Amino acid sequence: MFGVDTSRLSRRDLAPLRRRIGVVFQEFRLLDHLTAYENVALPLRVLGQHERAYREDVIELLRWVGLGDRLDARPATLSGGEKQRVAIARAVVGKPDLLIADEPTGNVDEDMGDRLFRLFRELNKRLNTTVLIATHDLALVRKARTDVLRLADGMVVRVPAPPPEPTAGPQA
Repeated sequence: MFGVDTSRLSRRDLAPLRRRIGVVFQEFRLLDHLTAYENVALPLRVLGQHERAYREDVIELLRWVGLGDRLDARPATLSGGEKQRVAIARAVVGKPDLLIADEPTGNVDEDMGDRLFRLFRELNKRLNTTVLIATHDLALVRKARTDVLRLADGMVVRVPAPPPEPTAGPQA
C-alpha cells in the first residue's frame, strides 16, 4: 500500500499509513459525547494540530455537506442522513490519499447523494485522492461513469461502467 509492503511492518510503522486513509463507515461511528464540529475535527486533534489551524476548514466542510447550522449538535439529535454527512466530513477533513466509503449515500436523499458524490469527485481531482465506494446503488454507479470493481466468487473483477440511465424522450 502506497508503495510499501505492509505485511512486513510493525504496528507502530503502520500508523503513518493509516493516517493517509479516510474511512466512511456505514454505521457512522460518531462519538456521542462530541458535537458535529468536534467529531469532524477529531482526526486533526489526534494529529496534534491546534484548533486555530483547522477551525475554518472544519466549519466550511460542515457547511458544504449542509450542516453549517448544526455545528454544536450531538449525534443523538441528528437524523441518519445528517450523521452520515458528519461521518463523511470527518473522513475527508484530513485530505486522505485514499478514501474508502461503505454505502456513503445510503442514508441521504438523492440531491444530497449527488452533492456528496461531487465532493468525492473533487477530492479525486483536486487532491488526487483515490476514492473507493462500496455500494448497491446502481444509480450512483451509473453517475460515476468510472471503473467499477465487482466481487465475483471471491475475486475482484473490473467490469465496464453501466450505461447512463436512458432519458425519457417525447411521448407519442
